[in-house]
Amino acid sequence: MKLRFKYIGRLLITGILSLAGCTDFLDKEPVDVLTESSILSNQTAFNAHMAYLYNQIPFAERNFKLRNNWLSDFAGDMVNNRLRALASEQYDFNSWKSSYVLIRALNNMIGKLPEAIAFDTEIAKNEALGELRFIRAYVYFTLVQRYGGVPLVTEVQELPESGDVSELNKPRDKAEDIYNFIETEMDAAIGMMSATPSPYRFNKWSGLAFKSQVMLYAASIAKYHEIELDGLIGLPDSKIQHYWEAARDAAKLVIESGVYALYNEDPDKVSNYHKLFMDKSSANKERIFAEGFLYPNKTHEFDLNCAPFNHRGGQGSGGHYNPTYDMVESYEYVDNTNGSLKIKNLDGSPIEYANPADVVKNKEPRFFACVLYPGAPWVGTTLQIYGNIISGGVTSGGTGPDGLTQTEATSTGFYMVKWADFAPPRPITTTSSDVDKMFIRYAEVLLNYAEAQLELGNEPEARKYVNMIRGRVGLQPLASVTVDNYRHERQIELAYEGNRYWDLVRWRKFHEVIYNTKTYALWPVYNKDKNVYTFRKEPLPDNQFTRTFDAKLYYNKIQSGVIASNPLIEENPGY
Repeated sequence: MKLRFKYIGRLLITGILSLAGCTDFLDKEPVDVLTESSILSNQTAFNAHMAYLYNQIPFAERNFKLRNNWLSDFAGDMVNNRLRALASEQYDFNSWKSSYVLIRALNNMIGKLPEAIAFDTEIAKNEALGELRFIRAYVYFTLVQRYGGVPLVTEVQELPESGDVSELNKPRDKAEDIYNFIETEMDAAIGMMSATPSPYRFNKWSGLAFKSQVMLYAASIAKYHEIELDGLIGLPDSKIQHYWEAARDAAKLVIESGVYALYNEDPDKVSNYHKLFMDKSSANKERIFAEGFLYPNKTHEFDLNCAPFNHRGGQGSGGHYNPTYDMVESYEYVDNTNGSLKIKNLDGSPIEYANPADVVKNKEPRFFACVLYPGAPWVGTTLQIYGNIISGGVTSGGTGPDGLTQTEATSTGFYMVKWADFAPPRPITTTSSDVDKMFIRYAEVLLNYAEAQLELGNEPEARKYVNMIRGRVGLQPLASVTVDNYRHERQIELAYEGNRYWDLVRWRKFHEVIYNTKTYALWPVYNKDKNVYTFRKEPLPDNQFTRTFDAKLYYNKIQSGVIASNPLIEENPGY
C-alpha cells in the first residue's frame, strides 16, 4: 500500500530548519505532499520527513510550553491560576495515542530504510537508521515514564485479513521489559549515529547524554517505587546498581569525549549564565540537544509571556511565569548557603529598604540571570512592584506599574526571565522570540554523572562535578556532598528547564514537597512618606494557589478511549 504524508508547507520549512540548524533549506521549494517512495528515494524528501518526525517527539516543554513548572514548586502561571490541586486536575504531559501514531511512523521507516536509495553512502543510511531507532527508544521512554509498562510494538501492524482490528490488541508489557528495550535500542542507535556533534539532531554524544538521563530515571524508580500490577509499574531492586552504573558510564563517555564544556565566555557570572541560553554560536559548547528557532521562520512567544506588566507587548499576555517565594529563598547568597530573604529585624519589625532591590542583595548569579524582583533593572527602567502604599500615614491598596495585583502581572512579586531577551531586537509579539530551547545540556550530564557516583558510594567524584558547576557561578565549593546538597544544586542549576517535575516524580518526593502546600508571595509595601519599602511573606488565595498531590499521580491515567478500544490494557492504580 502506498503511503502519502501530507504536511503544510510552512511546517516543512520550519521543521527542516530546526532539524538542520541552518537556513540552507529555506531556499528550496516547499513540498506539501510526500509519498513513501519519494521519501525513500530523494534526500530532500527524506530530510523533510525526518524533520516532521523530530517535530513530533513528545518533549514535555517544546516550544516553551513550560507547564510542568506550574505543577512543581518552582513557579506558576499566575495569569491563568495554574497552581491548582493536582489531585483534582492531572495535567496530561503526553498523549498515549499520538505517541503510538509516531511509533507506527517510526516502525514503518525503520522497516523500509534498508531499501532506500536516498543516500549517497551506506554510512549515511546507517546513521539515519540510528537516528530513527533512537527517536523510537526515546518515545518509549516518555511513555514508560508517564504510564509504566506499555505495549511494546516494534513493527508496523497490518490490518488482519479478517478485518477485525481487535486481533492486533496487545496487553501492556512490564516496565522492566520496556526499559530493557530502551537501553538495548539506545546502545545500538548510539553505535550507528554520527559522532559529529549537532544541537539539532540526535548523534552519538546527544544519544549518550539522553541515555544517562533515562538510566538515572530507571535507577530512581527501581530504588524508590514499589512494584505494582505484577511488574507493569516499578522495577526490581536487583536492577538498581545496573541502572546507576549505566547512567554513570554514559555520562562519563560524554565528559571524556572533550566535545562539550560548561559555558564560560563572559567574566561577568550573571551575564555568562544568561548568555549560555541565548548563544547559538559554536562557542557555546554546553548545547547538546535543542529545539531550534530562527525569526521569522520558526518562533515562539516566551518574551510575550514573561514580560513584566509595564513592558508587555501590544498583544498583552505578560506575567505568566512567576517564581514562588519559596523558590526564591532556595537560591543561596554568595556568602551564605541559607537563602532566606531578610525582611524582618531581630525584634520582628519590618526592615526598611531605601532601595527595594536590596531585599535580594548578594543572591547568587543564577538568581539574577533568571529572576526579576522589586527594583530590578529591566530594559532601561527599574521595576516598581508593590501591593500596598502608605501615604499621609494611611495604608491603602496600591499597585506598582509592574505589579502586584493586576491581571497579566506577577502575583508572587517576581518574574522568571531565564530565556528572555534583555534587549529585544523587535517589538514583542506572539512570533517575536527565537531563542532555542535546550532539552539537555552539558551541566545536566555533569549532574547526572555526579548523582550516579553519589548513589554508587563515590562521594569524592560526585563532589568534584557538583563543585565544578558551583564554581562556574562563583559559589564556594562544598567540603562534602550529601544527597540533599546534590538535589539542591540540581534544583537551582536546572531551574525552570523541565527537570524539577520529573526529578520529584522519580525520587518519589512529590507527595512530600507538594502536599496541601500553600504558595507564597513577596508582598512589598511602598511607604511614600519615607520613600522606603518593607516586605511581607504573604500566602496566595487557597482556592487558586494551594497545591496538593495524590500518590496515584506518579503515573498517568490511561488516556480516554484506549481501554475501550483495547480491553487487554489494564488501568493504573487509583483511577
